[in-house]
Amino acid sequence: MFAPALVMALLAQQPAPCPIALPNGSAVRGGFAPSPSLPDFTIRNREKSPVLVKLEQTGRGEDHIYFIDAEAEMTIRGVPLGSYFVSVAVNGRFAPDCRTLASATAIYRFDEPFAFTSKTIQNPDGSFDTQMEGHWIELGDANRNDAGAAPISVTAFNG
Repeated sequence: MFAPALVMALLAQQPAPCPIALPNGSAVRGGFAPSPSLPDFTIRNREKSPVLVKLEQTGRGEDHIYFIDAEAEMTIRGVPLGSYFVSVAVNGRFAPDCRTLASATAIYRFDEPFAFTSKTIQNPDGSFDTQMEGHWIELGDANRNDAGAAPISVTAFNG
């Protein structure tokens, strides 16, 4: 009689599990407000499992993590100007806080940061145009090292 009560009390203290599935393109941590005056970042996931994609602004440590469903594509609209390291966790499992990574099948970071820039150009008629330089990547290459990526730890991903 005492044992079932103890088990129930322990279960009541456990944090609620994270959702099994998130909507494609969900911001898990951080997230940018969409802006037509900032560049976009389009990501195509060819993996047979979902991925978490982390953008970490160089020199600031601020990061944003997005969920991309298996074999899906999404666009992050309005990435603030600057350089970002991009890390990917394939088939990631969340920790109980539902915001950090606990494990993944593969975790890697691209060697070079992605630069999101804006350039204003004056036209011959005196008007100005602004050109945004965003990025487009495709994930799911079995030879990740050939794509300029190196494996990292769960701690480095969460960092």
